[in-house]
Amino acid sequence: MTLKERYNGVIDYFKTHVPVAETELHYTNPYELIVAVILSAQCTDKRINQVTPKLFRDYPTVEALASASSETIFQYIRSVSYPNNKAKHLVNMANMLLKDFNGIVPSEREDLVKLPGVGRKTANVVASVIYDKPTMAVDTHVFRVSNRIGLTKAKTPLQSETQLVKYIPEQYIATAHHWLILHGRYICLARTPKCEVCPLTKWCQYFQKNGLKSKINLTMKKVTVTKKTTTKVVENKTTTMKKAKPVVSATAIKKITATPQKAKFKPHATSLQVGDKAPAFKAKDQFGEVVSLAGLKGKQVVLYFYPKDNTPGCTLEACSLRDEYQFLNKKNFVVVGVSADDEKSHQKFSDKFQLPFSLLADTDKKIIQDYDVFGKKQFMGRVFDGVIRTTFVINEKGVISHIIQDVKTKEHGKQILALSK
Repeated sequence: MTLKERYNGVIDYFKTHVPVAETELHYTNPYELIVAVILSAQCTDKRINQVTPKLFRDYPTVEALASASSETIFQYIRSVSYPNNKAKHLVNMANMLLKDFNGIVPSEREDLVKLPGVGRKTANVVASVIYDKPTMAVDTHVFRVSNRIGLTKAKTPLQSETQLVKYIPEQYIATAHHWLILHGRYICLARTPKCEVCPLTKWCQYFQKNGLKSKINLTMKKVTVTKKTTTKVVENKTTTMKKAKPVVSATAIKKITATPQKAKFKPHATSLQVGDKAPAFKAKDQFGEVVSLAGLKGKQVVLYFYPKDNTPGCTLEACSLRDEYQFLNKKNFVVVGVSADDEKSHQKFSDKFQLPFSLLADTDKKIIQDYDVFGKKQFMGRVFDGVIRTTFVINEKGVISHIIQDVKTKEHGKQILALSK
């Protein structure tokens, strides 16, 4: 297998099966993300997400954090790793943002690394997550997984970053960072990788070299049954008889060796039904225009909810709707997309792919909640809360005529057109 084939196989798998991959850190704006990423160095995202809510509540802006003392910030973050240094970094970082960058988190890595507490990895995370830059942040998971699979032959994180950026198409670099992190966090574990459930074994050098022989031997190990003898006295003569059947029955062996089946996970589904009156909505789109359901009266509205701008699955879905847009218009359909991204993010996404329809900035998730498309979903065995990809078709009278939950991202435009046949 060539290196190119290995990259193509891994990327194609993730594009198809894990189109949405995001940081697990909780944040709502660039300021909160850079604070969370600084805190996350050599610490778990779970711990950071426990610490930041109170910190962001009391210090919601760069200005507020800059006015605090490191001793005060220490009290908020004392449970994370290296709290003394990180408290100083946060306060100094906020002051530099005000002094040198007008309080705005810069988008270029060269500027980001000037900030206290921000190294190359942190800068790459902020640049890719917030500004959609093709930068690859290499943490311990990315470094380990890329070397194990055979995507890289690196001795340092910088070597790993250089090799990954060279071979991963630019449009997937930011998302690939999360693909590799989450794969390393939940499947390709450091000490005991879960090769038996890994979907990447076909392209993985580690698996090809080590295989599952040892694990299979353990899981398939037969129960050893010894034949016991019994002694029986008959008319004062002692005779030895062998039992024909094993002490442990075949049924018992089957029960012992059988792998328990987990209940199949069912993601959250909207409580709205076909025939319900569609909840009213009103929000600004990427052009700053207010779009409302009332203003679209007399049209068939395709209201589609998606997780995040510029992610592979959401891009495929948007481009499919774009490509079928003229045909949808002829059928009296008006397409409106909704996500929790802000207007600026929507504008970049729309401009990049020349989207001819509105994308509503539902930053407070009001529309998302009204249509009940936020809830439990599963990613690589991990269950978490997020936006469930769902499309509602609302007829001219404001009534829901169709609900599409099994969205085919590559063919979503055709999915909707098929409804009118």
